[in-house]
Amino acid sequence: MRQTIIELELALLSPEVRCDANVLDELIHADFLEVGATGMSFGKPEVLARLPNEKPPAFKISDMQYRLLSEDLAQLNYRACFKPVNEVDKRYSLRTSLWKCDGGRWQMIYHQGTPCAPFF
Repeated sequence: MRQTIIELELALLSPEVRCDANVLDELIHADFLEVGATGMSFGKPEVLARLPNEKPPAFKISDMQYRLLSEDLAQLNYRACFKPVNEVDKRYSLRTSLWKCDGGRWQMIYHQGTPCAPFF
């Protein structure tokens, strides 16, 4: 199960998936909530409206840690580094995602990225 959750997380960070509203719809739970770097929160409709229209950055991931919280809920914690398109500086964040198994399918139900000091 650990590998499945990690692969799903990495898929959501990939340019191919971030640009595909149909795949995003499958991977993101209806009750999804994200707390962004600005502290503002938003749900699945906002993600589906925004991500496919953005030029996705390339992410560099490290220190991924997995925890199974219950039989249908898993958590990933990791560090991410990326450079947004049209920006000069890289951004660094500590990230947490919760994945819920609903109807036999794992979907992200929560995500938070907290800005942090550079680590690479």
